[in-house]
This record gives sequence, structure tokens and C-alpha cells, in this order.
Amino acid sequence: MLNPHRRRGMLLSHLSWLALLFTWVSAAALSGCGPAGAQPTPTLSALASIPENATATSIAMTQLPPPDNLPAEPNEAVAATPEPGSLIPTPEGIGLRPTQAYQQFVPDAGPAAPAEWRPPPYDVPLSLHPDDHYWMGRPLPSNRRNYDLPWYPFGNDVMIPALAPYRIHHGNDFPNEQGTSIMAVSSGTVIHAGPMPSPRNGVNYYGNTVVILHDWQWQGKDVYTLYAHTLELLVAEGDHVEKGQLIAGVGSSGEVTSSHLHLEVRVGRNDYAAARNPALWLAPYEGWGTLAGRFSDSRGRLITDADIQVIPVDVDTPVRTQRTYNRVVGSDEVWRENFVVGDLPAGRYTLLLSVNGITYRRDVTIHPGQTTFEIVSTRFEFMPTATPQPEAGQDADNSGENAADEGTATPTPES
Repeated sequence: MLNPHRRRGMLLSHLSWLALLFTWVSAAALSGCGPAGAQPTPTLSALASIPENATATSIAMTQLPPPDNLPAEPNEAVAATPEPGSLIPTPEGIGLRPTQAYQQFVPDAGPAAPAEWRPPPYDVPLSLHPDDHYWMGRPLPSNRRNYDLPWYPFGNDVMIPALAPYRIHHGNDFPNEQGTSIMAVSSGTVIHAGPMPSPRNGVNYYGNTVVILHDWQWQGKDVYTLYAHTLELLVAEGDHVEKGQLIAGVGSSGEVTSSHLHLEVRVGRNDYAAARNPALWLAPYEGWGTLAGRFSDSRGRLITDADIQVIPVDVDTPVRTQRTYNRVVGSDEVWRENFVVGDLPAGRYTLLLSVNGITYRRDVTIHPGQTTFEIVSTRFEFMPTATPQPEAGQDADNSGENAADEGTATPTPES
């Protein structure tokens, strides 16, 4: 039998040898035994379970009081809504927690928009109201004047007292610089491109003109648009055009005194007497709408040339003035209106209609992208003033409804 001391020495020797062998194997594994350039793949080991009685070590933190004018940090992560118009800077010296960091948009930063600025128009077709037919885009780009003259509206004569009466307007005028792009308001086929002399006297009132027959109908009737007084024509008869396609440039050809686009919408036939108010067809600006109505007497007959005022109540926009339609223009096939005030920012207004020394008042609300329609009736019969007849030798073409295919003019630039 081995001496116990000898047995203990042999056991220690074997353990030393095993320790050396383990050290050599570990070094070989770390140096890699695969092909040259290969990376060793580590062996994944399961994570040890945390003992049930284990506790996390907490680090004491000082709770910072909320800065002045800031609410305390909420218990739940919610989007903070700062008070409008107040900009709260980050305090110096000490940071804020994320939910306490307010960044407030300054609404009046940058230069103010010019007074004539308009939002972009709605996409078409647009019919939020079942009787609306805003199926046409604007005929001019948004970075140009694409709204009409307020003092020469459809169905009215010139409304500036200093200017002599000219002619009842059968369309809308859009003053712009020479060469400004004119775009098709909707798709269709060009049925006329060139001068358009009057068939009655040969005068080229409209100048260079484009007429488009659109691809769709309204109430079973064809719809046409006319673009007059152009500088140059970029389409030819027979061309098919799409909405927004460049068709001409703004000019002053024909019987005019300044550069502008004259636009007409004709329903049923391509004729001067078939013109309808473009304001009921052109898409309103985003957030804006249209006021239209029917002002009639006790027998339901439309009252012509009555004074209209549209006074804003809670909207920052100028007072609008015009008159009810003259009898020589037609009404929309559905609305049967005799006045339209277009391009009004949404909000509350006061409508005043005056005739024979009596004023009728209505409180109206303009809704975005829609037509607000008002019907006002008087208690008396309206007797319209007879239309003056032209004097001997005066060209009857300038006097009204029989002036087929005549153009309009802008007497002076808008002041």
C-alpha cells in the first residue's frame, strides 16, 4: 500500500498536469484551428436565471422641480401642448427631461404674406354640395393673379364711378403680365384657335382666342370655355388638351386697353348668350367658398341691378360690393341665381341687398369648398328700368345680348 503522503503527492502531480493541459487547449481554441482567415464562431450559452430573491441596486437621483411656467412631468408619456404664442427657452445651467422640453412654433415668423395672396385651389372635380359643379381648375398658375377683377364681375358693368359704363360682362377678367401662362381648366378638344371677329361687324373684339369643347357634359349639355386676348397661341384647332396644359400666353390682343385673360364658360352651345358665371365652375381656394343667391320680387321675378354688399363679421377680408345680374346674362341651370360673390374666406358675413330704397339683410356663413345659397324675396313687384336704345349711328353690337361673339375689356389696370 502506498504511503498516504505519497498518494497525496501523486494526486497533486496529476492535478498540475491536468491544469497545464487545460491551459494549452484553451490557448489553441482562442488562436483558431480553422482554415486561414476564418473567424471563430462563438458558442452561445443560455443566460443564467436571476434568483427570485435578487434585487436591483438603485442609484439615488435628485428630483428637479419643474422650471417656471412649465407643468410638472406627467406620470404618463403624452404629447405636451404648449400655450400658443409663447416661446419658452431652455434654462441655463441645468438640462430638462425630454417631456419637459418645449419647442414652440412661432406663427408670425418670416415675412407677412402680401394682401393679394391666395391659398392654392382645391383639386377638381369638387362637389361637396350636391348642386355644386366645381369641375374646372384655375386658368392661371398659383404664383400669378388667378382671381378676377372685383369691380367688373360677371353680369355687371364696370363698377368704378370714375369710369364710363362699358358693357355687361359675360365672363371674368384676370389681369396679368404679357406672356403669363394660360392653362386649360379641364380636358377637351380645341375647336377654335386664332382671331375671332364678330359675325355682325367684323371687329376682332376677342383678339387671339382659344375655345375648348370639354370631354364631359352638364345636365346633358356640352360645356365650352373661351380664353380671349392672348398674346400667342400654343395649340391648334383639333388638338386634345388635358387639364393644366399650357395653351396660350396672356396678352392684350383685340379691343382692350391692358394685358389680361378674359375667360368665359358657355353651356349648351358655343355662343355669347350661353355664357354662365365662371365663379360657379372654377375650384375655390382651400378654406374658401362662394356666396350665391336669388333676389326676386313678390311674383318670383328676378330683380336686376340691385346693390349688394358682403360685409365680413369674423373674417379678415375686404367688403365686397357688386350688383345682381343684368337681364342680358343667363343663370346656372340648377342654381337659377342672379348674383354670385366668389372667392370668400370661410366664416360669417352680413349680406345686404338694396333696391327701391329698401335694404334686406341676411346673416350668412361661408363653408370651405362649397356654395352658400340665399333666397331673398321682396313684398312688392319689381319694375325694371328699360334698357336704353342705342342712338342713331351707334353700333348696336355694344348694347347687350345680341352682341354675338363680342369680347370684353379692362378699361384701366386695377388700382
